[in-house]
Amino acid sequence: MSIRERPSWMSREDFRILEAVGDPEILVVQSPAIIAYNLDMTRPHVSNRLSEFTAHGLVEKIADGRYQMTDRGRAYLEGELPAEELESDEQFS
Repeated sequence: MSIRERPSWMSREDFRILEAVGDPEILVVQSPAIIAYNLDMTRPHVSNRLSEFTAHGLVEKIADGRYQMTDRGRAYLEGELPAEELESDEQFS
């Protein structure tokens, strides 16, 4: 996956988290602890960012502490959804 334009609320570090959730070579469903371990980040930080991604419809919480990429998130990572569409207020929470 390549780096692309990010909405103003998303940092480069956030983008790495989103890429990890969307990486089909890792796991389809992931936990904040596994993502944090693999990216050398703290679990609370990853949990916080996953909540933000959920609020914007990029990932979904499918079980307690388990997340997966949404079609909207996949479209963003594949360059089919422009960053401008993610700038609006949190509409998916």
